[in-house]
Amino acid sequence: MPRRRPGEYDEPIHAGYLHGYAPRILDFVRTFLTEGLKGNPHLHRAVLTGILRVARESIFSGLNNVVAYSLLRSDFNTCFGFTEAEVEALLEKAGRRGLLEVIRAWYNGYDFGGAVIYNPWSILSFLEGQDQDPLPFWLGTSSNDLIQKVIEEHAVTLQPALEVLMEGGEIERVLEENVAIGDLAQNEDALFGLLVFSGYLRAEKRSRGHGEQPAHALKIPNREVRLLYTGTFRRWAEARLRRQGSSMQRLLAALLSGDAAGFEAELQAFVAGVLSYHDATRVDPEAVYHGFVAGLLAALEPGHQVRSNRESGQGRLDVMIRPVQPGRPGVVLELKVARASRVSLEQALDEAVAQIRARDYAAELRASGAAPIFAMAVAFDGKVVRVRSGEPG
Repeated sequence: MPRRRPGEYDEPIHAGYLHGYAPRILDFVRTFLTEGLKGNPHLHRAVLTGILRVARESIFSGLNNVVAYSLLRSDFNTCFGFTEAEVEALLEKAGRRGLLEVIRAWYNGYDFGGAVIYNPWSILSFLEGQDQDPLPFWLGTSSNDLIQKVIEEHAVTLQPALEVLMEGGEIERVLEENVAIGDLAQNEDALFGLLVFSGYLRAEKRSRGHGEQPAHALKIPNREVRLLYTGTFRRWAEARLRRQGSSMQRLLAALLSGDAAGFEAELQAFVAGVLSYHDATRVDPEAVYHGFVAGLLAALEPGHQVRSNRESGQGRLDVMIRPVQPGRPGVVLELKVARASRVSLEQALDEAVAQIRARDYAAELRASGAAPIFAMAVAFDGKVVRVRSGEPG
């Protein structure tokens, strides 16, 4: 099961990438592998374990007959974790078979060459204790520094895809088994390859037809791993706000109390924080909106569910914030990019307010028992944000 441990050959390379000494550690690893394996007369065969097969760095160029087995292949696919049958047997032996659905929700979800595989560390850690509530055992023992760094770097530009994943959906990608670490800052495929081979996304093979390279459907595998994404986005959003002297706590308080003026001030700080971190000339306003939704997804859980592009009433609203328990506030947000529509901010707000009312976007919130229900129109124009309260319908 993918897990970042110091004994894996690529761990020093990841550390070098993070801390600025990648060329030196690559030279060392290249020499070490060549002399320690190929030049060792006492060694007949060796097995290296790691997360990624590091590409374009020639660290294996001095070795003969190297064969790589990734989690996309069926070779040895049941040897690196527990199968469904093995988990059921372990639960039976521990007298905790009734917790199988809990185990599935928290620790299941990996696809190793067509076989469903459970994370063995998390399963054994859960069974070792007597607590009925699952905990993120694996995330507590692995180093997530590289994963968190690349997610934060791509938070705006890749947010539409990451938003789908965080809402429980899946995206389709063609995966490359050889990941170039140096490409992580620019290459979207390299990022998703890292997330898959590090165990932070499940990859299920999808055929594209005869002669075509197969694609994979990617999704967050389970609740344990999902905590990494929500925690990373919460820190990312909070950092953007803190740079402007604001906070996620104030933004959420204004949002859930229907305070349009307060919410506008906090959201303005968020947008300014994002555009001060990224090149403003390269950031699409829609991407900033998606980044905002990502922050809400992370910050409002578990008390509220955040959904975007959701069918409700007579149309598809932009953002719906629904409480898990009835009797708590719910919010409908309709967002407009004024410049894209070639209208003023006030005209964009007028359109959004009218749309909320005419299409009864609050219908699902009323049915769920949310109370009170607030509706807000949000308009963006570059770095400028305006918010206006509307009638929920």
